[in-house]
Amino acid sequence: MAIADPLVIVLAVAGSKSLNRINQDNYGSEFLLRETLVEYRAKVRHSQVKADANGVVYDRHNFEVVITTFATSTVPEFHEKFYFVQENVRGQTNVDLPDAVADLMIASTDAFLVKLNTWQI
Repeated sequence: MAIADPLVIVLAVAGSKSLNRINQDNYGSEFLLRETLVEYRAKVRHSQVKADANGVVYDRHNFEVVITTFATSTVPEFHEKFYFVQENVRGQTNVDLPDAVADLMIASTDAFLVKLNTWQI
């Protein structure tokens, strides 16, 4: 399955944002939406980790979203970033672990993420 272009991210406060693909190569893709006061950027990166002591090679996949709010006369520029990294044995397609982690983040109506952001866990 290819990643959709545009990539649509749905935010609770800002609503749906369609990010257009601005770069793609064999190692990843980059998506961007720039508005007057806010920039939304997503990156997908793929790499390979060198073999470990047992000779096992791992694929590394990274997905990152950065929201930058530009400076105004009263507020300095700031950003929010969320990303995840998955490493698995080269060629493995099992997604049980990342699926379970994603479920954990949303299954409790975001309570897990709120507790994480407030240093409660």
